[in-house]
Amino acid sequence: MKVIGWIIALCGLWEFGDIALPFVIGFGYVQAFVWSHILAGLILMLAGARAALTRDIRTAKTMVWVAAVAGVWLVIAPFLLGDPVIAAGRWNDIIVGVIVFLLGIWAALACR
Repeated sequence: MKVIGWIIALCGLWEFGDIALPFVIGFGYVQAFVWSHILAGLILMLAGARAALTRDIRTAKTMVWVAAVAGVWLVIAPFLLGDPVIAAGRWNDIIVGVIVFLLGIWAALACR
């Protein structure tokens, strides 16, 4: 559970890295899509770290479920919020979202 929690936290850090996008030259205005990355990344970092650091199995299970829901959000957000300026952002969200969702479900179901 601890390893999966840290992997989820790292995926969150990856998504949260989009906080640098508003400062990239020529990026223009900050889209809702970018804020979605930032918020989902923050949620994943906090939930993953909490799941990895806690000794309470219920708390860990709750945190990986939160991460799984955030993973689902990452998959559907590009379609709900509109296509990003950079198409790679859509694929980044889908891939990271699927990884986080699968890890979260696996960890939640593996807990006893």
